Amino acid sequence: MRTSQERNLAGSDPLARSRPKSRGQTLHNAQAGLLALGLLAACGSPAPAPIAAPSEVVFVRDGVVVDGTFEAAEWTPGTELRGAIAPQTPECVPLFSVDLGDVSRLVAMGGTSPDTSLAFSPDGTRLAVGSYRGEVLVLDAWTGAIQARTRLAETMVKQVAWSPDGATLYTGEQSPDAYVHAMDPTTLEPRWSLRLADHVGSSPAPDGEDIYGVYTLPAAYELVVLPDGSLLVGANHGWNDPDGTRRNQARLLRVDPNGSVAATWPTIGAAEVTFNTLRADPEGGLAIVAVGRSAAGDPPLGLPVGGVQVVTLADLSPVASFVPPPLAPHFTQTFVWEAIDVDAGADVGIVGLSDGRLFGFPLRGDAAPWLIEVSTPVMAGSVPISASIGHGWMHDGQVLVMTSGTNIPYGSASPEARPSSPHPKANAVFAYGLEDQALRWTWTGAPNLNGLVHIGDVAIAGTRGRSSDARQDQYGALPFDLATGRKLAHCGTEGPTFFRPTGTADGRIAVAEHPFGKGDGSLGGAYRVTVLR
Repeated sequence: MRTSQERNLAGSDPLARSRPKSRGQTLHNAQAGLLALGLLAACGSPAPAPIAAPSEVVFVRDGVVVDGTFEAAEWTPGTELRGAIAPQTPECVPLFSVDLGDVSRLVAMGGTSPDTSLAFSPDGTRLAVGSYRGEVLVLDAWTGAIQARTRLAETMVKQVAWSPDGATLYTGEQSPDAYVHAMDPTTLEPRWSLRLADHVGSSPAPDGEDIYGVYTLPAAYELVVLPDGSLLVGANHGWNDPDGTRRNQARLLRVDPNGSVAATWPTIGAAEVTFNTLRADPEGGLAIVAVGRSAAGDPPLGLPVGGVQVVTLADLSPVASFVPPPLAPHFTQTFVWEAIDVDAGADVGIVGLSDGRLFGFPLRGDAAPWLIEVSTPVMAGSVPISASIGHGWMHDGQVLVMTSGTNIPYGSASPEARPSSPHPKANAVFAYGLEDQALRWTWTGAPNLNGLVHIGDVAIAGTRGRSSDARQDQYGALPFDLATGRKLAHCGTEGPTFFRPTGTADGRIAVAEHPFGKGDGSLGGAYRVTVLR
């Protein structure tokens, strides 16, 4: 078992809750005009920032931020509170930012946004961060003070998650060993470690010049903590043999709180597929996994490649599977990313596809699946254009899905072709009734959406750069009211954000920002985690 190579502990600052810290981002207030909260980006232990004037009041969702501290309060536009007049709409202000290191080479060479995992502790007091550079951090979730920091060797930290009591922090690596660690969150020392490479094989660390090489290593692609403290782990490995043959290995594991493996699927050995996304219904005792494949040769028999598999949480035994047929003539296969969910009580699983279709299927019996053509291909002149469904889940009798920007189905046109017009349902969020599949609401706007999660009755969408122009004022995160689709605020950041934002029940939103290319060829922004309210 590898040990930590670096640790940087910072004690708690008793004055920190009254010291806002960020990048000095400008804030607007309806009464006072232009206000500046002196928030300073943290690198190591955050340095004290200038204390805000006592009169600075910023109206946010469900309350106000006064001198960098949130106070719950009910307000309506035009009312007076703390000597300030409430604006028409809430603002969203940064509480702090913490630097995550230099990834400019990755961005400058055209790499994807750096993987970053974020998780608030169950009581909302701490924020765990797992970085592309192999660091694990535990932050005070209100001030950004670094409580613990360590770096793991030859690793990208793919997942972080808390135990139900907040006493253990779980981390999942993408590395030659692909360890899952159960860590003491105060020291980040491992209590136990599980080597996933023993289940899905290992690959050597990539050449330092290969910015995509880390993705050929085995990894904990998903890490779900169940109410009883056990873990559901999706282990994945996709790589090329020395002769260039593409290979896949994947396996689901249920891991007891002490680190022992209680169940696996497949029961014997790994499957020659990939497990792209994993969702669980703890109350119903089920989990659903998206099954894909990039390996050479024929797919293994009995596995729903291009679809989903439902298993029990108790022993991971198969319950149901669903594989949608390819959407001819534009697609010859199906692909599922993060638009899956399962609800045992409603007896339904859902799956959204890269071809723009949304399916619901029964878990028991032989009832026919239902279909919604959310963003399937349409013709723009002689060229078909579509929008993929990348993210989706069920909540409170609704199915929520997010569509991507406009694309041309692979193989439908020459590689040089570009969409001549946007797909009418691209870059949008849709809510459908689970029982009747009727459209409840939809939202679309200027921001380029990137990732969709929900915290209670609020959905949070991340945003990234736009392909159609160089606008930089739309980066950040957007919270939505799940019942109505109303956008609650725009939580702006300097740079685009990774597709997995997260939040708390009291309205804080955590995002991972990363650098971006500017029109003059230089880079703007930085790799950091930012918490807004």
